[in-house]
Amino acid sequence: MAVVVCVPPSGAGRSFFRRWPRAVDGARVVPLSRPGHEERMNEPLATSLTAAAADVAGRILALEQPQVVLFGHSIGATVAFEAARLLADDAVDVELVVSARQAPQCAGIAGELTHQTDAELLATVQSWGAHALDRSVQDMLIPLLRADFELSARYSWDGVRVSAPVTALSYIDDVVVDAAAVRRWSAATSASHTHLILPGGHFAASDPTDSLIAVLRDAVSRLRSRQPRV
Repeated sequence: MAVVVCVPPSGAGRSFFRRWPRAVDGARVVPLSRPGHEERMNEPLATSLTAAAADVAGRILALEQPQVVLFGHSIGATVAFEAARLLADDAVDVELVVSARQAPQCAGIAGELTHQTDAELLATVQSWGAHALDRSVQDMLIPLLRADFELSARYSWDGVRVSAPVTALSYIDDVVVDAAAVRRWSAATSASHTHLILPGGHFAASDPTDSLIAVLRDAVSRLRSRQPRV
C-alpha cells in the first residue's frame, strides 16, 4: 500500500494541506508538521535542516508502508530530499516530488530574509501570495518563519545524490523561485528526473489543482508498478 507524505513550507504545519484530498488513487495522504509547528508546538524546533529531515524519516518509518510518495513544498522540499536520502538504506521505495524549491546546489533567498524586521518579513511573505493574518497569528508565525529561514540559510548540500526518482515542480506565477533553479534538481538524483511547470504562484500547492493531483497520481502509479523492496 502506498502513502503520500507531505512536508509543509516555512512557518507552516500540516494545515497547509487542509484542502488536499484524503487519498490519491487509494493512497492515503499523510500531512506532517515539523517539531515546534502547529500540533507539535510544545516540541523544540529542529536545530538543523538535517535534524528536521531525520524527524520526517522517522515518522515515515513509523507508518510501516513500503512505498511512499514524499511531497515537499518550499523548504519542505529540501527536508523531504534529505529524508529520502536517510531512507535509502531502509526497505522504503520513495518517489520524491519537490515543489517550488531551488535545487540543493542553488543559493536561495533565505539568508537575506533573516536580516529583515518583523514587519518586512511579513510583507515579503505576503508579497509571495500568503493570506493576510490577524495580529495573534502573526505573533505566532514570525518566530517560526525566522527559525525555518535560519535552517534554510545554514543548509549546505554535501553533494550526495538521492537514489529516488525526482519530480520537480515550478509554478508559472512563482515570484520566489526561478524555474531554472528548480530544473537543476536533475543533478541531485541518480535516478530519473522530471521538471514540470504548473499553474499558480508560490503557494499554489496549498489548494491543489487538477494538474498537481495528476502529478501525485502518476507518482503513485509508478510506485505500484514496481515490486516493493524487501
